[in-house]
Amino acid sequence: MVKGIGVDIVEIERVKKAIRRHPRFQARVFTSQERDYCLSKANPYLHFAVRFAAKEAVLKALGTGFRGVKWTDLEICRDDLGKPSVRFFGGASKKLKEREISDILISLSFCHHSAIASAVAIKSEG
Repeated sequence: MVKGIGVDIVEIERVKKAIRRHPRFQARVFTSQERDYCLSKANPYLHFAVRFAAKEAVLKALGTGFRGVKWTDLEICRDDLGKPSVRFFGGASKKLKEREISDILISLSFCHHSAIASAVAIKSEG
């Protein structure tokens, strides 16, 4: 059963400026695995932006916002085929249990100027 949905869009240039202006931004918002992945790409800002949008979309799908959740409590991952998924830690993991959510499905996309993500929270059966 669908418990919630979320969508977020972000301008890639805005994320790029935030990273360049605020040295701690990357470590505050992205896990070390996310940073390593993004920095390995030819255009890391695009990959940072789509992960930023994904985290926002996931929190909208949860229906909780950032109350009790840190940016790094969410990690946007990819499987061997490139399918995106979310790993949960700390406060985000606690929110999943409280809201009886068994999974959150995400989709990521981008163009030259913007990155967009959608998320669907699936309620546990039983």
